[in-house]
Amino acid sequence: MRTTRQALFVAIVGTVVIADVVPAAADWRDHVTLSAQDRARAEFVDYFRPPPGAASSDAHRYAFYANQLRAGLRLLFPHVDLGVEIQDTRLVHLPDDASLGPPIGNLGPGAIYFAHTHDRDQGEPFLKQAHLTLRRSGISVEVGRFEYRDGLETLPGDRTLLALKRTRIAERLVGPFGYTHVTRSFDGTRLSVDRADWNATAFATRPTAGGFEVSANREIDGVSLAGIALTAKRLPHAPPADARLFYLYYEDDRRSAVKVDNRAPALRAADTHHVGVHSFGGHAMTVVDAGPGAFDALVWAVLQRGTWGALDHRAWAYALEVGYQLPRVPTGPWLRAGYDRSSGDADPGDGDHRTFFQVLPTARIYAQFPFYNLMNDEDLFAQLIAEPFARASLRVDYHWLRLTEGRDLWYAGGGATNDDVFGFSGIAAHGRRELAHVIECGIDVQVVERLSASAYYAHAFGQGVVGATFAGTDASYGYVELTLRY
Repeated sequence: MRTTRQALFVAIVGTVVIADVVPAAADWRDHVTLSAQDRARAEFVDYFRPPPGAASSDAHRYAFYANQLRAGLRLLFPHVDLGVEIQDTRLVHLPDDASLGPPIGNLGPGAIYFAHTHDRDQGEPFLKQAHLTLRRSGISVEVGRFEYRDGLETLPGDRTLLALKRTRIAERLVGPFGYTHVTRSFDGTRLSVDRADWNATAFATRPTAGGFEVSANREIDGVSLAGIALTAKRLPHAPPADARLFYLYYEDDRRSAVKVDNRAPALRAADTHHVGVHSFGGHAMTVVDAGPGAFDALVWAVLQRGTWGALDHRAWAYALEVGYQLPRVPTGPWLRAGYDRSSGDADPGDGDHRTFFQVLPTARIYAQFPFYNLMNDEDLFAQLIAEPFARASLRVDYHWLRLTEGRDLWYAGGGATNDDVFGFSGIAAHGRRELAHVIECGIDVQVVERLSASAYYAHAFGQGVVGATFAGTDASYGYVELTLRY
């Protein structure tokens, strides 16, 4: 009875799906799989206008183009799986006047790419994945370079739960940053024990450079990540459900990467102590038939403890979301609403750091116009998902964004990108809490079997937090994208 708009979700968040092409053969070549994908995207930015004299009059308006090519080979045997993937990223016409100093920073995603290299045109190939997996009796051990998405240790059999897990649970804290043209990978090992009713997964890794850093072939020196997750695939005598408990430990020993928080710049620069954050959390979600449609609900929550340089770190975050879909109504509308909130720091001088730390996420899944993230943030949203015609999916969102603590910062970013860039940015809120109202729309069309097209547009109506730093409080962002799979 239930249907989902999963195709739309996948297209908008930029999840990479690579088509397999298996050569026809009758020998060992039957175990060989070749894959390739080329993604081309043109992005258009009209960011919040900086104050007069801070930049040229049109620095906040620009467009740039990027192409991402991925090609892989996989050898699959009953108990052995070997995969290798190469990626080449090219960016053209990045803005050279939109990367500003404090307190303004980079004016949108194109400026962030430029700030890493100071080249308008950039790109290079690198090793995206190279991993060996051994499997037997439900136990698998993986070593090498791979992608990791927290929350996707298992995939539910129910289609609604699968769509929710991929787009409203996964990658909140750890992900390959697939929206960016470079992305990130993880070097290390992963162990999984999979049974009919449950799964346990543990991993220990070091992230690679990437995201907005085009030189992504090396590990980030000083950053490490480990964790364990226990997932219940189904509950006895209950409707379709998915529940998970997890623990993550993040450590950052980079002395050259200045921490981003609400202390004075001199104090932050002098604090070269390491960051060590323990995250304890979980999620639960379910879907039930209700009247002519289906009702879904999910909860996700995290507590954090640890050290933030010279400070003690204590923080939290949670998400509450519900939805209702009508599969028999024309276009199959699915209406969802939710409230996501995370802690902020109200006193920069009390010796505690209370701002929620988002670790290494794919932040853009939850902030599609990525001028904010889930740090010191309140996000009350509503969204409508529908299929206006065959092979097309549409999503329209409204977000009311506020800061949890006005004495903290307005944060953005998706985590460490190289040895020197902390990975998150922050702008002082000056006691204000109202950030913005955002209206956005995305559409995905499967043009032919191997070719898909996507388009996205958002407009932000900035409020007091934006107006405290910027002269113009409206901003727009959009892109058009073509993906060809071989």
